[in-house]
Amino acid sequence: MLLSGKVAVVTGGGHGIGRAIARRFSREGARVVIAELIPERGETVREEVESEGGKALFIQTDVSGRESVERMVKTTIQEWGRLDILVNNAGITGEDGHFLELSQERWDRIIAVNQTGVFLCAQAAARQMIKTGGGCMINIASVNSFVPQPRCCAYGAAKGALVSMTRSMATDLAAHRIRVNAIAPGAIQVAAPDDSPPEPNRIAMLGRNGLPGEIASSAVFLASGEAAYITGQVIIVDGGTLNNAYSIYREGI
Repeated sequence: MLLSGKVAVVTGGGHGIGRAIARRFSREGARVVIAELIPERGETVREEVESEGGKALFIQTDVSGRESVERMVKTTIQEWGRLDILVNNAGITGEDGHFLELSQERWDRIIAVNQTGVFLCAQAAARQMIKTGGGCMINIASVNSFVPQPRCCAYGAAKGALVSMTRSMATDLAAHRIRVNAIAPGAIQVAAPDDSPPEPNRIAMLGRNGLPGEIASSAVFLASGEAAYITGQVIIVDGGTLNNAYSIYREGI
């Protein structure tokens, strides 16, 4: 198992990509903390992990609040003594609204969760990782980090910032043996049942949407010793969507 003996925190671990990563990390031998705002989601994933023989802990967490984040990290250390892997997955998705109609309240909330939340969680986790000799962080960015989507200014701004933050964090934390990378997913079927086949997607070169488990596979690789010499990088997992840019233009998006 690639993550045997590791302790991993997955923010937003109660749904979609975060749920898939938490479950896959557990199957690879990690003890998993599900840092989730909505209790019902967090408890459900904890039960799923434990029903598969893994060890999981649900901690209700608002990543946009320093006190909540520090309590989550403190509880993780109290329960399991260390923190080896952090996946910054929590985020607000969906359209923000037309730029001229985008309220400051909506802007502030998206930036607080999708960008500031990464800063708060990473800083608190890094301070613990340093004590145990290093660790790994994975920021979940988006294809929106690179290509603008209509009515998504705040979301795109936050995800674009994650690419820059990933490189800056990797630079500052390398001396502490902490690797920092990012994954930029394309269209992922986060709400579909686990056994659903991928739906067609004309924008992706592979002709289909992605599945949460495919993002989880990339996360396992980056968190494992297989990626020990990789830091400051962004892995784009989008079925060739960005490489198919001219098709995007033809679709009028």
